[in-house]
Amino acid sequence: QRTIESFSSSVVDTNTSTTSSDSDSNTRSGIETTRKSAKRVWRSTSTSSPGEKTSSVYQNIWRRAVDDTDLSSMRIVVNRIGIQEQQGGRMRQRKLGVLREDPQEDMRLLIENYTVPALASALRDREDVLQHCASLLSENNIDELREILRPYESQYVDQRRQKETNIDLMHGFDKSSIDLLRKGLIRMPRRVSQAHQRRAGVVLPLCNVDGVPCILFEKRSTDLRAHPDEVCLPGGMVSTASDRSIVATCLREMSEEIEGIDEKDVSVLGVLRCNWGEVHHLVGVAVTPVVCFIGDITTIDLRPNPDEVAECFTVPLDLFLDAERWVHRKDFAPMFTGGPYPIWGLTGYIINRFVKDVLARYRVQTPITEPFYPKFKP
Repeated sequence: QRTIESFSSSVVDTNTSTTSSDSDSNTRSGIETTRKSAKRVWRSTSTSSPGEKTSSVYQNIWRRAVDDTDLSSMRIVVNRIGIQEQQGGRMRQRKLGVLREDPQEDMRLLIENYTVPALASALRDREDVLQHCASLLSENNIDELREILRPYESQYVDQRRQKETNIDLMHGFDKSSIDLLRKGLIRMPRRVSQAHQRRAGVVLPLCNVDGVPCILFEKRSTDLRAHPDEVCLPGGMVSTASDRSIVATCLREMSEEIEGIDEKDVSVLGVLRCNWGEVHHLVGVAVTPVVCFIGDITTIDLRPNPDEVAECFTVPLDLFLDAERWVHRKDFAPMFTGGPYPIWGLTGYIINRFVKDVLARYRVQTPITEPFYPKFKP
């Protein structure tokens, strides 16, 4: 492995003789030639090699970019710069935030989970603490100042966050984990709902398959006029004539689309409160997601309705917790790529919100599983 010094020096080519590479470059387009001649290096006399001429501005031209090298050399460069930045104080020390380390996620959770009076009170308390600390510092009362600030040290912040409630899903969903998820849904911030003429509900069906916690999905029939062949959650439009509630809508639609799920075995955990503006932007309908646990479906013969559903399949929950399997693009709903089909649009949005707004409240323990997707076709 080359050192950072030798790597850096190899980036600049100060050879003025004509080489085969130079000959090849002469045959390139005018744009490439212009770009090459613009990659110049001016060196002071003290840094020039003995006998090297420095009069011509074309004499020193750099020919290799830093990232145009082997991976091991790049790793050396990145590690060296990282050490220099930390030692030189160029980068601020890692901040842990109030609830989350990521600033954007921290701000989102604060805004969506706390009222304005609660945030204002917390801000006032924090200001009182800072003013008291300033007074102690002016009095040179370091011992008392140290005791006040000690809880804010990173090690104690980490300890407090590690005390977050665990959800043990090593053997699938059970009564304890279901109760914790129900409490998480209840604690979600209530949103101001608007009257909509078109309302719909979907089920986010949690289930167990061979002791593994999973989510059940549908793949719509190719014969449908709306969203054919797309992955979705069970659900549909509200029937004002027969549905007494949005939960009734969800359970009715799920039983119509998938036979084999006994309604009496379904446990309703609660409503996943979403940003209605974002939902309406995605589908133009006021959709309410209802989280349910449909039980252990390992040995159940699920029979999708062929008029609406081409197949239904399960995806292990731990795959959704892997951030690398999510694609986030500006102005688009999150897309999940860890299943047999892309999960995007409203379905991707709902699952992503469930992961971030409910599961992220806990330290989730799941079995490490190889990706498997049991499918149930008509």
